[in-house]
Amino acid sequence: MAALGAALILTACSDAPFQGIGERTSSWINEPTVPTTTTVVVTRPVVVSSIGLQWFNDDIETQNLDDPEALIAEVFSRRQGDRFIQASRAEIEVALPGVKFPAFVPYGAEWVSSQLVIENTRLLSDDPSAAFGIWSTEPYTRSRTVAQMLVLSVAFDPETATALASGEIEISCAELSDVTTESCELVEVESISLWRLRSAGGTTIIWFDGTYRYEMFGRNAVSPDVLQKMATDMVPLSELRLGAS
Repeated sequence: MAALGAALILTACSDAPFQGIGERTSSWINEPTVPTTTTVVVTRPVVVSSIGLQWFNDDIETQNLDDPEALIAEVFSRRQGDRFIQASRAEIEVALPGVKFPAFVPYGAEWVSSQLVIENTRLLSDDPSAAFGIWSTEPYTRSRTVAQMLVLSVAFDPETATALASGEIEISCAELSDVTTESCELVEVESISLWRLRSAGGTTIIWFDGTYRYEMFGRNAVSPDVLQKMATDMVPLSELRLGAS
């Protein structure tokens, strides 16, 4: 007790009592370090140019590019049971003059498969006349439900296109819908009439351009807005092919 009393007296007599309290502990108790992380926002494009696509059938050699009838017969000779016959871009251009293809495709698209549709009569079908599949991998190496992002079909339908343009007829959603359709709406985008149909499997957009009716089905992974952009930004297939060369 005597020693404690002496210590208190000495402390009280100093010029700054208790001034040093905590100095020793402050030398080893550091301020807490809060870890920081930097988040880098990576923005990937929604669509990419179609010029960079690889065309699965462009290596097909054709002898009759200057004769549409002979060309159809040549393509038919390759038929293997299905009326959808693999055909190159050059062949489709000859069979369907002025046919168009989207200038842009969804991000992740890499390949295109292409077919002409020829009936047993050896005549080109009117509905559809041609079909294109847009794939994330080389066509037919993986399941369509996994790798085929969308399908574009082209029908030769000049009578309906002309009647629509002149206002003689109107096409309702009821005429285009089937048992799988969950919703349908007609929208006007850049003076183009688009019928947009939704089903459990994805979105279908239908429109007319010139003598052709285009129908594009995109699986759920493809945004309807991307499909709409594709439909309103089409270029002649011949122009696209020359742009890639």
